[in-house]
Amino acid sequence: MGSRVCSVVSRRGWLACLAGALALGVSAQAQAMGPDVSGGKDHPLVSRFAGSQMVGYQQLEFDTGHFFLPNRASGFDPAKEIDLDKPVVTEGKVTRLVYVAPAGKTALEVHRNFEQALRAAGLKVLTSVDGRNAWWNPGQHWRANFANARFQPPFAADISPFDREGFYVYGTLSRGGVEVSVSVLSGPVSLFARDHFKTRENTAQAAVAIQIVEPRAMATGQVTVSADAIGKGLDAEGRIALYGIHFDTGKFDIKPESKAQLDEMAAILKARPALRVHIVGHTDNVGSLDANLALSLKRAEAVV
Repeated sequence: MGSRVCSVVSRRGWLACLAGALALGVSAQAQAMGPDVSGGKDHPLVSRFAGSQMVGYQQLEFDTGHFFLPNRASGFDPAKEIDLDKPVVTEGKVTRLVYVAPAGKTALEVHRNFEQALRAAGLKVLTSVDGRNAWWNPGQHWRANFANARFQPPFAADISPFDREGFYVYGTLSRGGVEVSVSVLSGPVSLFARDHFKTRENTAQAAVAIQIVEPRAMATGQVTVSADAIGKGLDAEGRIALYGIHFDTGKFDIKPESKAQLDEMAAILKARPALRVHIVGHTDNVGSLDANLALSLKRAEAVV
């Protein structure tokens, strides 16, 4: 049967199959802790620890995420201190998830579940720090990544559910031919969180902050160059590149969202009747040279 595991990963009951992933299904305890933050949803890559409440959420189509490697003082030992001054900055679709696990679950148990699930799914671990042996303040990691997330009251960017001495794992997963960056920060809950959840002082409880960055191309062509700027560019350089004209892959039919840029190109030609220009079409490097030359010519002709 192989190592494929299917598990329910959200309260809505949809089924996700991840090769080698560990089931961290939601239990009825999640309801008892309180509702999830508005708009929050589990990431399909990995589910929440059973019974946890989502208290923070953010998803951005294109942004940067900060991840941390071992520092020089530790001999670059991934089991010791991490270098908070030199983060690995990764761009792409960013998802940030903050959970509080149910009472009675230690930060070690929660973190080991996530780490084992991700390793089973193929995580290449770059950093794994046990804060009990290599003390560091997870608040620095928190501020670097989670300051603008949306939180379930009473938590906020400056009122995190974490105490000190956190566990941290960071690595990459290969998915669809790209390297997805993942980090999990786990630690005991703060005194403020204990008060909110009415957890006794001698009862274990943990908070978890997950960051996932999926590399993807940024949406381009969202800025139109004005007729005046086109004219100045031609005067200064004799040429100007315009990115506001859109085609489907392999086609030369101009898409409707190109109209604003075409209008500005027409405006400069109308304002300068004596101006003569060459329109040069471009393609990517996918496909044969002959096919791309023919396609770029047809695109230029379409613009003319």
